[in-house]
Amino acid sequence: MKVSVQICSRNREDLLKRSLLALFNQKFPKNDYEIIVVDDGSEDGTSAMVSSLIEDAPCKLRIITQGHDGLSIGRNRGIKTAVGEYVLFIDDDIIADENLISEHLRFHEMYPRSVVKGWVNHTSELDSIKVPKFTMADISTAFFWTSNVSVSRRYLLNVGLFDEDFREYGWEDLELGLRLKAIGLTSRYNKKAVVFHYKSKWKKADIPRLIEQAKAKGRTAVIFMAKHPTLRVRLATGILASRFFFNDLLNFNGRGIDFCEKVITAQDDRELSGAPLLCAKNLISFYYFDEIRKHLVSGGRS
Repeated sequence: MKVSVQICSRNREDLLKRSLLALFNQKFPKNDYEIIVVDDGSEDGTSAMVSSLIEDAPCKLRIITQGHDGLSIGRNRGIKTAVGEYVLFIDDDIIADENLISEHLRFHEMYPRSVVKGWVNHTSELDSIKVPKFTMADISTAFFWTSNVSVSRRYLLNVGLFDEDFREYGWEDLELGLRLKAIGLTSRYNKKAVVFHYKSKWKKADIPRLIEQAKAKGRTAVIFMAKHPTLRVRLATGILASRFFFNDLLNFNGRGIDFCEKVITAQDDRELSGAPLLCAKNLISFYYFDEIRKHLVSGGRS
């Protein structure tokens, strides 16, 4: 088998089903790829939905269930059970173009010893994604980014898979990328390997979840920095004196948090825009940097 497509998912039943249906529609021999879904302790109908698709799936479809153990552990379980020569990683909010797998494989055949990245086209419209439209959010300089990336399974095994010290959201894919780069792999970008990354526009009800995600990302940023104390990682995570100074200047001893929370609280549950959206973005940044500072002081301990 040529390719194992891996998706880790938690409580995203509806989006995941759209993602799987797009993968079923690939212009690629159905016997040459499999899909492995890792259910990271979902509490909705994710496992039942995937199981219901297995019998009639045009390609091999498998599901691995685990407790809420996190992305690194889940992805490693998927890699260990994969039978494809290459592993293609996408997320559960990704809708694949019909040529995605063939374009990844084409580049691997052209460029051995490479990590192949495709175009991640960000969109907030699930029903109008036939033609990709460029946005600034589509730009990424990451060596390895699991929204749309593939690599030979043997290289993943060679570097020791994902680091399972990353138990929460954030940075585990970039950290693996540094180790893949260290063994001499090159990064190849194929703009024809297209996926659509669905992100709904923010509403007031989304902010608590996004704050918790930002805090988790702050904690894993400290882990990332401890493992790779380089300028590149400092730039990626924002662990720089200048970034802390700017964050503190905007926050002004917590007044920035108080102000932003008041602005957001005053909104109804329409999509945030203008000043409320700016406040939401600042609020998430405040909590991210505060969590980094807290865990730097504690030596990374929770």
